[in-house]
Amino acid sequence: MDKLSKKEKQEILRFPKVLAIVVAALLTMCLNLAATILQVGRGSLPPCALASWSCLVEGDGFIERMAAGRTTLSKTDIIAVFQLAREELTRPLAEGCYVKTPLGSALPGATGKMSGAGDPFPPRRPGSGHALRFEFRVDREIEDEAIRSIQCVRDREGDRRLTKPLNVEAIPPSDCGGLKAGGLARLSGSRMKFDSRDSRLGLFFEDENGRETRSALYVQVLPASMIGRA
Repeated sequence: MDKLSKKEKQEILRFPKVLAIVVAALLTMCLNLAATILQVGRGSLPPCALASWSCLVEGDGFIERMAAGRTTLSKTDIIAVFQLAREELTRPLAEGCYVKTPLGSALPGATGKMSGAGDPFPPRRPGSGHALRFEFRVDREIEDEAIRSIQCVRDREGDRRLTKPLNVEAIPPSDCGGLKAGGLARLSGSRMKFDSRDSRLGLFFEDENGRETRSALYVQVLPASMIGRA
């Protein structure tokens, strides 16, 4: 920064404040809320709130908003600062550091299950089920400012578009009223049709220990009815 003028240095030092103002302003736009049912059967849960953003602000649009704000930095200057911040953020994250920035905190984490405490953790091996993830938590002051101003709009149309499971039963009906492993289960509801080849979607079962498995066989997949093997 030695080659920069005094005014340029002041602008760069003000950059985090301008950035925080723009982020908070964007977060105060309307948030669409709908209600969705996530689980039926044993331990059924009440409908949950499902939020969706009102619009998408791309990277270029975000930078243009900053350049048009209370700063004399050009769009090129802002892009250069972001590029520098990206490079500097990558280094400490790769070292396993918890990094605090003017916008929030970035931290590394790990996911995956092991058979025993002594099992290895190979996140780069395909199919291992282990992975490294990085989480970013928005700065509390930005979050508080946005929450004070954000408007929530009930998306009634979204309520009518979402999948709505209503009831699950065993085929044939079980004397104990539950589902047996390897048996068939029928889920009734509305807007439930999906592509059974997509592993992210389907009929998921949870046992007494909380382990979740996805049905591998589907006899029927219709908007109002789904039959799969438990």
